[in-house]
Amino acid sequence: MLIRRTLAVLAATAALVLVGAGAASAAGSPHFIKNATGASLSGTSLVVQFKEAGLSSGSTETITATAQLDATYSCVNNGGHVPSDPKKTTISTDVSESGEFTAGKNGSVTGMLTLSAPAAADVLDCPGGQTSTLVSGMWSNVSISDEDSGAFLALAGTFAF
Repeated sequence: MLIRRTLAVLAATAALVLVGAGAASAAGSPHFIKNATGASLSGTSLVVQFKEAGLSSGSTETITATAQLDATYSCVNNGGHVPSDPKKTTISTDVSESGEFTAGKNGSVTGMLTLSAPAAADVLDCPGGQTSTLVSGMWSNVSISDEDSGAFLALAGTFAF
């Protein structure tokens, strides 16, 4: 009798564990959908569009886009020309932008984040009559990550302007 009762308790416990595991995995495995996630230039900014699936319905996710920016800033005179002895600065820096997004009933999040180059005036001081200007740059090593679910995707390509 004691053995039957013990076996019944063990069976009930195992059933609860299996039901709990099924509910916990119902959201699936969070991941970014490759063919719905990408980057493109908008002027000098990089726009990262994404779709993440496998999330719990209604969950709030902190999504971060990151990229390396190599950019050249130069002093430009009032006529819009770079002086013959230009004052230039080249930077190489990581830029990131984050946002919070809420998963829909289907357990997915769709959105976009925009990465912008540092303002020219913050990077280069120019003499009177000249203005610091971002003249060229390239975004590379672009990635998107979900700080909450751990999902990550590296995006191929470089984006020059």
